[in-house]
This record gives sequence, structure tokens and C-alpha cells, in this order.
Amino acid sequence: MAEYVGIDLGTTLSGLAYLKPDGNPEIVPNADGERLTPSVVFFDAHEDVKLVGSAARDGGEPDRTIFQIKRHMDDPEHLVDIDGKKWTPAEISALILSKLKRDCSKICGDINEVVITVPANFNELARKSTIAAAEMAGMKVRRLVNEPTAAAVYYAHSQGVKGRILVYDLGGGTLDTTILEVEGDNIKILTSEGARHLGGSNFDDILLEAYAEQYKKQTGADLYTDERHRRRILQATEDAKKMLSKLQRVNDTVANDQNSGIARIDLSRDHFEKMIRNMLTRTVLLVEQALDSAKLKPSDIDHVVLVGGSTRIPKVKTILEKMFGKTPKSCGNVDECVALGAALFAKKSAKIQEVCNASYGTVAMVYNAKTKEEKLMNSVVIPKNSPIPCSRTQVYQTSEDNERIIEVDITQGEDEDAKYVDVIGRITLDVPAGRPKGCEIAVTFSYDENQRVRALIVDKQSGRSKEVAVSYKGAGVLSEEELKRRSAHLRTMRIE
Repeated sequence: MAEYVGIDLGTTLSGLAYLKPDGNPEIVPNADGERLTPSVVFFDAHEDVKLVGSAARDGGEPDRTIFQIKRHMDDPEHLVDIDGKKWTPAEISALILSKLKRDCSKICGDINEVVITVPANFNELARKSTIAAAEMAGMKVRRLVNEPTAAAVYYAHSQGVKGRILVYDLGGGTLDTTILEVEGDNIKILTSEGARHLGGSNFDDILLEAYAEQYKKQTGADLYTDERHRRRILQATEDAKKMLSKLQRVNDTVANDQNSGIARIDLSRDHFEKMIRNMLTRTVLLVEQALDSAKLKPSDIDHVVLVGGSTRIPKVKTILEKMFGKTPKSCGNVDECVALGAALFAKKSAKIQEVCNASYGTVAMVYNAKTKEEKLMNSVVIPKNSPIPCSRTQVYQTSEDNERIIEVDITQGEDEDAKYVDVIGRITLDVPAGRPKGCEIAVTFSYDENQRVRALIVDKQSGRSKEVAVSYKGAGVLSEEELKRRSAHLRTMRIE
């Protein structure tokens, strides 16, 4: 049995690694001979089979092919309708994990417990959905770990990096920038910033627009009129993007499916870099935000390490080198280091200090001593970047006489204005009648090692209390009972 297993459940590619007896992690190839599995699922209309990976990507039926489901893990209403059956993001992800487990276990042995990586800025629902996906695939999640943390673990192991490290993780669908302190086996995360929808797939879309524009200019026709052909052209733009990381110029020919003629696409690296300039600038702003959050200057960073396939774009390295005055470090395969680090993390987690990825608090009337006014604001209980696991308590007071029900909203976000934070849960507590305003209510938030939140409210006068784990409601959220039922059903499916 493989004791220490790490999985990178990626937006575009997923991988599994295990720790060998000599203490080094190794990527386990799938049954198709691929070291990484495309995170794509195809539902065949003729056979009761679900294809996962490269075969799914080439299925040719876009309405039956699911790409980038990871981008919807935080959407409680997202469902995929296939032949009248509605699939949640967690179920689609479970199909991907099931293939990884089945294929890889043939090489490294039975897989039961795993460490799974998630973007540092994944919210509560997305983390819960990831755990649910693993459970449906027949695996217990030992820990969730942030992707940049896993990558830092691998760089520390393989290249001996130490000191203050900035991890720049630009993958297929997300960007994470994380600053850590590494001393031997001890790793302390200082801060993380990120963007959920910023990555290589966005660059592909920009190239697709350029292809379509050139085709229209040369032929007067639309390059694509349906989703099937759009995806075929999108594959061509992804190939062009990869070539431009090695060549200064690429040439391509494209045609639509209406016999409207052939267009010649001539694309330079310089032109491509100009097209994605705004997105790269956004990544720089997030790096600066991470530095500000940690109260550091670029000169305080000892190493910058690259993670994710999109860091192969030469302009990325140029920007970071100019910003930090040093060449960023890259490992053999920047697509694999997260899975490799997750396998190492499975054994070393006790020596790694993570931090919470957002602030958590409640909406409360807050008195401003300067203006002498009360205003409804977001009152933070657990600040972002607090070391985890942690538990913090804040005492509030009732604002009205004879208040019978105490309602506490659980907020996620740093903004003081309650309008600009997410309310991710609510607790209600019945209290005795006839009380004056000003009764004290203690609100305690707990944040565990998997970055899951629990809330406890205590009415100090009556002693009444209520505790809940943050939960979500929506068509795409499975109840515990439904999770068990669908887990059993998924294990009977044919997944190839």
C-alpha cells in the first residue's frame, strides 16, 4: 500500500505522486502512459462509460465533454446536465480522481489516504467540494494543502532552497502567489494572494480571438459557428502558445467548417506578449500585494520559484527577474512539482505551518469614536494569514431591548464595508425574553488544518450556545446522505 500519496487536482491537468522508500517523491503515470491526466470528462452516448483524460478531450461532442470543472467548485448552483442526470462539480471531480486512483494503484499499490492540493484562494465551499470528491472516489483526505505550499516543499527537498521564498504559481486556470520561510524541514507560510480565473486557459482564449479576427479579415467569414469547432481551434491556439515559448514566431493555417477558405496566421512572440500584457500586469500587482501583506520588499526575498505550465512563457520570467533582481528558479517539470510536493507534505505536514486564506468575521454595529456614529460593518474575528489551526473569540452586545433571537452572519473577506464581503453562513440562537439591550454574546470562530471553518455563539447571560460548521445550500451542494448514495453509485461506473 502507498502510505504517502499526493494528488494535484488541477484545472487543466491532474497528477498523482507517491513517496518511495528512499524518501523521494515520484509521479505515477496513468494507464494511458501519461504522467499527467487532462482534467476532462466525456460522457459517451452509446456506452455506459465515462472517459477521463486525453481520450475524453478528443471525444468530439462538446455538449458531452466537461472541461475545467475546478473553476466551478465554489458555485453552489452549478450543475452539469447529461441525458437528464444532473452532475455536481464534486461528482465530475470524483470521476477524475477515480481514474487516478485506479490507474496509479496498479503501480504504487492500494491508495486509501491522500493529501490533495487546492489553490490558496479556494473558499470554504470549494474545499468542502474537493473533500467530497475524494470521498466519492473512495479516498480519505488526510489533509488539504495549498498548491504553492506543496510546491515549496518540493523545491526545498529537490533544490535545497531556504530563507524567504516567493512561489509564483501560474497554472491553467488560477494564479497563486505565496511567501514562505523555509528552514530545513520547517516551513512557515507568511501570506498568500491569488486570482481564481487567471491562467493559461485565459491566454488561449485571447489567442483564439486573434485567430478569429485574422480569419474574418482574410476570408470575410466566421472562424467557428459551433462549440465543437471552437474547441478544435482552441487546441490549435494552445499549441501556438506553447511553441511561442520556444520560438520567436509561429505560422499556422486555419479553416472553418463551412468551406469558407483557408487563412494564414502569422504570430510573433512580441505580439502575443502584448496581447496578454494586462493579465501579466495583474499577476505583478498580486505579487506586490503579497509583499505588502508580509511587510516585505523584493530585496527581502531570497528565491523566486516557478510553478505551473504558464510560467514557461518567457515574459513571465523576464518580469519576475526585473522585479526581484534574480533569476527565478524552475524545476524539471513545473506542471508536476505540486503533486510531488503533496506526496512529501503527506509525511512532513507536522513541520509545516499554514495560514488561513481569508479573514472571517461577522456583520456588527461598530461605534466610531471620531465621528461618534455607529455603522454596520464587517467585524473581523480571524484575520487573514493567521497561523492555523486557530480559534479566536470576539464579544459583542445585543442592540435592542427584549431581543429574542440572536443572528450571527459568518463573513469571509477583509473589507470593512459589509457590502463587499461574502456571507458564507448564519447562526441563529433563541434567548430568554425581557432582557435589556447590551447583553454580551461571545462569537468564536475556529479554523482547522484543512482550512474549514466552524462557528460558536454563546449568550453569556443565559449560557445558551450553538455551534455549526459552515455549510452551503444550493442545487450543486450534496447533503451527507446524498454524498453516501452517490459515492456508492459512482463506484459501480465504468471509468476509462
